[in-house]
Amino acid sequence: MQEVNEPLPDGLERQMEEEPGQVMEDILCFRHVSEKLGLSYHNIRGLHKIVDSVPPHACWKTHELWFKNDAEHKHIIYHRNLIDAVKTLLGNPAHAKDIVYRPKRVFTNASRDSRIYNEMWTGDWWNAVQYRLPAGSCVAPVIIATDKTQLTQFAGDKTAYPVYLTLGSLPRAIRRKASQRMPVSFKMVGVELSKKQKSTRIQKLFHDSMQIVLEPLIEAGKSGVEVTGGDGKVRMVHPILACYVADYPEQCLVTCAKYGTCAKCKVNNSQMGDREPGPWRTQCKTSKIIEAARANSTSISNFQERCKQDNVSGGVRYPFWEGFPHCDIHMSITPDVLHQLYQGVVKHLIHWCSSVMTDTELDARIRMLPACFGMQHFKNRWSHLAQISGKERKDMGRILLGCIIGKALSQVLLDFIYISQYPSHDKDSLGYLQVDLEQYHANKSILIDLGVHDHFNIPKLHSMQHYAECIQNFGTTDNYNTEMFERFHIDYAKEGWRATNFRDELPQMTQWLSRQEKVAMFETYLKDYHPTEVEREQEEQDALESETRPGVGLAISKKPALSSQPLSSIISKHRCPSFLHHLRVYLNHFLPRGEAISRIQLPHARLPFHQLDVWHTFKFSLDTLGNNVDGQEEIDSVRAKPGKGRAENVGDGRFDVVVVAQSDEAESTGLHGVLPTTSMKVRRLKVIFCLPDSILMMDEAIVAWPKEHLAYVEWLTLSKQPGLHHSMYSVTKAIGLNNNIVPGDIVSLSTIHQSCHLIPHLGPNISWPSSWKSANVLDLCNSFLLNNWSSKFAYQTLW
Repeated sequence: MQEVNEPLPDGLERQMEEEPGQVMEDILCFRHVSEKLGLSYHNIRGLHKIVDSVPPHACWKTHELWFKNDAEHKHIIYHRNLIDAVKTLLGNPAHAKDIVYRPKRVFTNASRDSRIYNEMWTGDWWNAVQYRLPAGSCVAPVIIATDKTQLTQFAGDKTAYPVYLTLGSLPRAIRRKASQRMPVSFKMVGVELSKKQKSTRIQKLFHDSMQIVLEPLIEAGKSGVEVTGGDGKVRMVHPILACYVADYPEQCLVTCAKYGTCAKCKVNNSQMGDREPGPWRTQCKTSKIIEAARANSTSISNFQERCKQDNVSGGVRYPFWEGFPHCDIHMSITPDVLHQLYQGVVKHLIHWCSSVMTDTELDARIRMLPACFGMQHFKNRWSHLAQISGKERKDMGRILLGCIIGKALSQVLLDFIYISQYPSHDKDSLGYLQVDLEQYHANKSILIDLGVHDHFNIPKLHSMQHYAECIQNFGTTDNYNTEMFERFHIDYAKEGWRATNFRDELPQMTQWLSRQEKVAMFETYLKDYHPTEVEREQEEQDALESETRPGVGLAISKKPALSSQPLSSIISKHRCPSFLHHLRVYLNHFLPRGEAISRIQLPHARLPFHQLDVWHTFKFSLDTLGNNVDGQEEIDSVRAKPGKGRAENVGDGRFDVVVVAQSDEAESTGLHGVLPTTSMKVRRLKVIFCLPDSILMMDEAIVAWPKEHLAYVEWLTLSKQPGLHHSMYSVTKAIGLNNNIVPGDIVSLSTIHQSCHLIPHLGPNISWPSSWKSANVLDLCNSFLLNNWSSKFAYQTLW
């Protein structure tokens, strides 16, 4: 046995990441560790016994399914009672004050002529269902998400279907947390059949499994169940299936829609590109089609043929959603921003661009783009990317339009993508969506005429027809986007699998999940009901700072990156020849009246110091604009960092472009304010510094000098109006003053509102010089476009 004060064995930290359980076991074996820490267990087995002794909120059950002609091949489903899961989420005392039990109608003004849609309880669906229930009853909108996953780690061709549940009663910020989503089912499918047989069997197996998992919703939705909330009150709650979150293949699987058609409206695969959507599909109509085909068919193939005549898949004879109260499965299918827009629309845009611009030219332009915080710099070619993630698609969409200006136009589709993700919508923003959609349909024939694409009967493009309707029914897209379930799929399925010994995995995975939930609930209990003195003091301090710290928070290192830098060195390394001139002008304002130096004499005035402390970067929080639905601040960061090479090397280093408020009255959104003094200015950041505490011939600096951090910025000229076809402002370098003085300013760091991204712009059909590189393009190019697509925040502010 090792002593407690002995150093840990070599490589223990690395092993802690790879095998945390084994390392914990080894640590507990150290002499007196358990006693010194006051632990009631001496090994991992003892810890697991304690955790397992805590009663679970929702117990796991098993169910087996098999086909009649293959009875030996069992398909195991691990699931738990949905009603227990609903009670657990609603009964969490940590969120008792946040849970909503009644729908609301929110309006933009007193005339009530424009609704606001954001949280799920502001949508039409909840309001409509509430009227159908008995007085005093509450709706608990159930959101189900499934994520088909290929388990390549297992032997054989197996597919897992984790099923997740959360509630629309929880605010979006809380719903994003892992503790507010519960895995309610795991099932594994492994079949070795022909492609057609496999498809039919998987459909049947999926619906039979979901029928077992979701069956408790039928009676509970009709009669209601008594639920004790986190506030201790007992309410009659009706859990009703509101949204089903899935990608397109699973949307067809869930709704029994024929693949290639729409899961929400009646259009054939040859009508998917039409300007208007088809008549709405209804659950009742789909059930009647299946029932009629079931009654009149003479074989399985005949049943499928009859169903497909009405755009029904024909793979399922008894769908799981039959009998669900107050539910229409086709209405429940929600938009999927990640797969439909980014992995669909943006993917097609990039493919279309390759038809009007060569891959070589597009790759070259992308590599020339300047760096900017939050923007991925694609050093390698797009055309060489084999598998592109959703995040990479987003990063591509941020720069795509600027790179193809003069070659092709795709603004309306990018507009649609960004507007559809607004955290709050009203009549105007929903109108913008419709206008973008109409412009897309009015101009898409150009691509056919150019031979770029033969048709637009593409399900993911057609899905844009239904975004406005879903926002009105269920609130904004961040209520049900598949992207927010991707992270929890990794947390639950992947991490759970890694915690097993890879043999008979599912029982171990469900046990691991139960333990994680128990520990999370216990941590919540300790935090909310038994906080430590340190936690209480921290909460009080955070509350005090949030009240006394107005405006945008700013973070910069206490120590400068370079101390006591000679002014000549700053001018050389930061390539700012007019820095001293603007520094003299700035300091001259602080001299007493009568002592200020005249404009003629100012260029010859001597500065009372020869050195400055210089910083290279700082961070600050952005105005929320309603985007912080998860409670996290959006952070921006800018740099003014010289390179390590020779000072005369053009482009060596990084000097970001920023938006600066001209006055305290400057607008928080929009570059051109109501008045000239309320506008925002685009500038290039060159130096971040502080004035010295002492100056030549004096012990202390002038009292009036600011003690805060300052920035030297060079002017850029912004066009009065954005471009007609791309909605981006033109930006040019400001014309030099007399004596070759570069226009610039000394400003406070607090006046910098955000970083921004510039894209070189030379006009149509003009190639970009090969001498341009990402590091030097801001120095060598004279005209740019202000990229308001660089982020959702920039899209809302740079207009």
